[in-house]
Order: sequence, then structure tokens, then C-alpha cells
Amino acid sequence: MMDVKQKRGILKKISENKRLLMLIREKDQRRKSISKESASIKAEIGNINSKKKELEKTLEKMKGIEEAYSKLKQEFEDVQEGLNDMLLKKARAEGDLKGVESVIETLLRDIKNKEMFLKRLEHLSQMQQWLSGSFLRLMSLMEKHIMLQVYHSFNELFTHWFDLLIEDENINARLDDEFTPQVEQNGYEIDIGHMSGGEKTALALAYRLSLNKVINDLISTIKTKELLILDEPTDGFSSEQLDKIKDVLDELGISQVILVSHESKIESFVDNVIKVQKDEHVSSVA
Repeated sequence: MMDVKQKRGILKKISENKRLLMLIREKDQRRKSISKESASIKAEIGNINSKKKELEKTLEKMKGIEEAYSKLKQEFEDVQEGLNDMLLKKARAEGDLKGVESVIETLLRDIKNKEMFLKRLEHLSQMQQWLSGSFLRLMSLMEKHIMLQVYHSFNELFTHWFDLLIEDENINARLDDEFTPQVEQNGYEIDIGHMSGGEKTALALAYRLSLNKVINDLISTIKTKELLILDEPTDGFSSEQLDKIKDVLDELGISQVILVSHESKIESFVDNVIKVQKDEHVSSVA
């Protein structure tokens, strides 16, 4: 018969065997699980290897595409660089074009101004030619025409008033082309120095009055045309000639005539008389 100690040893051994059995079962279960996982992993590895081969083929294909891409990229970069260079040249060309356009615009303005100046110069040249040619001839003709008119008027008045003051059919006076008095007596030209004092005075007065009349008629802006001052215009005149003075002055039609004379007869046909007397070289109004 077994004692307790032996029984405890047997129970312990049984318990140990059970533990070992359970451990063996667990290990076996683990082995099976690992085996199953290993098979799954092998299958996965197979799939991965298959995909790897496909990827390697794809990469092989991509390698050509990458080279083509790199080549295209380089070509693109070259084209882009060329384009940038062209854009820079274009910008420079546009700047140069603006400068050229500005110069052209300035030149066109200069040309326009010079054309205007040339036209003005041509006009002035034509004017100069006209002034030096036609205008001078015209002025010469006008001057001759005016002088001819002046001469005829001057000569007519001079002759008329000389004849009126002299009243001698044997003595005639006229003006030559240079407006110089020419005197004829009995059909012969005589020197003025051979005339009597009264005749010389009549000649000078007729010339003075004719000249005054012609100038007043020719130049309308003269402000003293209505005033005539004569100093001793009757020196050497006879009584009959003094009477003619009034007729001559009436024909002149001047508003105011101032006569300085010692002839008392003149007082009979003037409006106002102012007498001046001289005492010891001092003149005073009487």
C-alpha cells in the first residue's frame, strides 16, 4: 500500500504531465498556426514577388519614359531659355523702336518746320523779287503819276495866281519838270534876276501859295492846313496888285490867314488888325 508521500509524488507527476501535455498542445497549436501563417506568408511573398516582377517590368518601361521625359524637359528648358532670350531681345527692340520712333517724330517735326520755313522763304523770295522788280516799277510809275498830278496842279495854280497878281500879258510864268519857275517876257525866257521887285514878289507869292495848296490837298492829315502865315508878301506891290491879294486869298479858302505887312491898304479887306510899334528896338502891341 502506497503512503501519502508516494501519492503526492504521483499526483505531482501527473500534474506535471498534464502541464506538459497542455504545453505540448499549445506548442502544437502554435506550430500549426505558425505553419498556417508561414504558408500565408509564402503565398504573400509569392504575390509580392509576382508584383515585384510586374513592377520591375513597369520600371523598365518607365525607365525609357523617364529618359524621354528628361530629354523633353531639357528641350523644354532650352526652348524656355531661348524664349526668355527672345523676350529680352524683343523688349530691347521695343525700347530701341520707341527711341527710333521718337527720333523719327522729331525729324518729322523738323522737316515740317523746315518745309514751312522753306515755303515762307520762297514766299519772301517771291516778295523780294516782286518788291525789287514789279513793286519798284509800280512805285516808280505811281511816283511819276503822282508827281505828274502834283506838277499839273502846282503849275496850274502857280500860273493862274501869277497871272492874277501881275496882269501883264507880256509876262508869263510856268514850272519846269523840276518844279523850278520859268519866266517868259514877250515870248523870250528871262532870268528871274532881271525882273522888277514887284514881279519877283508876285512870283514868290504865287509859288508859295501854290505849294501850300498842293501840299494841303495831297496830305489830308496836316493839322495846320486851315492856317497860313505870310511875312511881307506884298513887298514892292503896286496898288492894283494889293487889290488882287484879296482875290487870291478868297480863292485859297483858308479859315485863318495871318499877314505881316506895312501896307495900310491891306487893312481894308482883313477881319482883324493888330498893330505893332517898335521903340528903341523893343516891339509892343499898339
